[in-house]
Amino acid sequence: METTDLRDTVASARQGSEQAYRELVGRFGPGLLGYFARNTGNQADAEDLLQDVFVRLVKAFPAYREKERFEVWLYRMARHLLIDYWRKRKVSLAAEDWMIEEQITADPLDRMTDRETQDELQRALAKLSPEQREVILMRYFSDLTFEEIAKANATPLGTALARAHRGLARLKELLTQKEKVS
Repeated sequence: METTDLRDTVASARQGSEQAYRELVGRFGPGLLGYFARNTGNQADAEDLLQDVFVRLVKAFPAYREKERFEVWLYRMARHLLIDYWRKRKVSLAAEDWMIEEQITADPLDRMTDRETQDELQRALAKLSPEQREVILMRYFSDLTFEEIAKANATPLGTALARAHRGLARLKELLTQKEKVS
């Protein structure tokens, strides 16, 4: 969907078009589901949060300003829902409490290898600060630009870039250490 198409779809959804709303769900639902799953570690909670964000979207459409990119506005809403999720459950953002949803593959050998790799990545990501982890997840798992991440997190662009740079450097260090030990 091109930017012009997205604007038209958002405008139609704001006017009550069910088809346009479905298009938005189809376009942004998978990325948001992954974002929620990686941040909650629980597929059921991620699906609930996904449903909540799209319910909120309908209610919040009047507040949307077309000067702002829709994706940024939507991910900011998702981020706030995630913060509420953590607060309600009194979930700590400490490393030992953070998880990534397991990815299932068809081949059991691949699944075992994927699981081991994913566990290593999970442990490495868990050692990052919550801010670094969130920027990396938004950039590399939800495909947001750094400008969009900065807006969604209400931080300067330089802060988002620095968090990503430091986080990636730390990930590389942690994963390289793991390879040397193995």
